[in-house]
Amino acid sequence: METMSEGWLQFLFIAVPVLSLIGSWMALRTAGRLAERRREGANKVEGDPRE
Repeated sequence: METMSEGWLQFLFIAVPVLSLIGSWMALRTAGRLAERRREGANKVEGDPRE
């Protein structure tokens, strides 16, 4: 069985963590937007006097 070339190993050691960070950032951004929508919806239902 042939071993992986050094270029592929470097690619994997850089690309995998970077893609993981991007995915985590996108998930946190989406979760923040959903939480904000939930808060806005709760305020409208409760009749927030600030509106």
